[in-house]
Amino acid sequence: MKDIKITSLEGARSLVKDGHAKATDFLTFIGYCGWDRSQLSDEISNNNWYIVAADSKTLLNELKNNDVNVNDDILNTGIESWSVLMKMIGRGDEIVQIEDSFDDLMLKEWTKERLIFPSDEEEGDKLDGFIQKATSSRDFGTEVGVGTMLRSSSFASSYNPFLLSDQEYHQSTLLIIQDDEEMSVGVILNLPSASAIALEFEDTKTGGESSHVIPMRYGGRYSDASDDDSLLWFHCNDDLKRKKVGSRLGPDGSFIWTVTPEDAANAIATGVARAEDFIAVSGLSVWEKAIGGLAGGIKGEVNNNLFEVVDKESVECVWDILLQQEVMTKKTAAENLSLINTAWCEGAPEDSMQPSLDAPVNRLAFRALQKWISAFLIDR
Repeated sequence: MKDIKITSLEGARSLVKDGHAKATDFLTFIGYCGWDRSQLSDEISNNNWYIVAADSKTLLNELKNNDVNVNDDILNTGIESWSVLMKMIGRGDEIVQIEDSFDDLMLKEWTKERLIFPSDEEEGDKLDGFIQKATSSRDFGTEVGVGTMLRSSSFASSYNPFLLSDQEYHQSTLLIIQDDEEMSVGVILNLPSASAIALEFEDTKTGGESSHVIPMRYGGRYSDASDDDSLLWFHCNDDLKRKKVGSRLGPDGSFIWTVTPEDAANAIATGVARAEDFIAVSGLSVWEKAIGGLAGGIKGEVNNNLFEVVDKESVECVWDILLQQEVMTKKTAAENLSLINTAWCEGAPEDSMQPSLDAPVNRLAFRALQKWISAFLIDR
């Protein structure tokens, strides 16, 4: 843009030192925005951005006003500047339509988290938290291992760690399938995707071909590159356990068993099981540990109150609730979300903090989960 120049911080300091400029002549920016090839043009085509013409004087004056007003209400400063520019291009009516919308509220939470600098005392508390997280895999007596079912914790009314990132873990139910010195590995159980799995087999009663469909669930962002068939199958059916269909996941006392798809299909074909008895998951969730396995992992997450262990008495009930979920579509999304919440509430330990579900930040986190599901499980 004409008359707008860019320089480095050292360059600006040199100009001020030599008397060629004042400190107030500069606007300082940290970081930059970037797009993949064709990404920006696609976003413009989808009306995510407007192309506008603006002279440098108008833009700089508004940015300077933004800088002056930043201490008055930092949460609204960027939104106010955007509103001024929208009015200038004749789109002021859109401001009222989206005022205090999901996007506005998320932006304010992001601003509080990323742009407002904490006091020295708050910074010290935050550092203490990082230190605790780095060393908290053995300090506490929580039993977490293969076969353990967990759920995301209940959070205070003013904070939710899964609001701005990792939204898929909000009100999540997890199952740990591996825990060694390098990492903890688990799967998310309560996120059925839009993909269906057809179990095809020969019906031993009729002699004909038969097929049953269950949802393929999203287990996490990682995959097992060494396994061509990365689907993981589980059941919690007492009849199947007695007939040794599959193998117990974890030590004696674990309620959940792992099974091959062939064994699952055979159990259904012989009438021993129903398709709805099984949960099939694609993808993994991983929590790395420090060298030697002395810190971090899922136990560190539990000790830092991000996740809670589901009481053994509640595991089967939570499982039965999750079995009611269907393939994720726009039509089934509301019921699936309701079952996510029901299973999460049912899995709460007796000593769990009572959640403030009506608190604005937790309502917003649930809406963020809905948006995540729409973007990654339905639209894809």
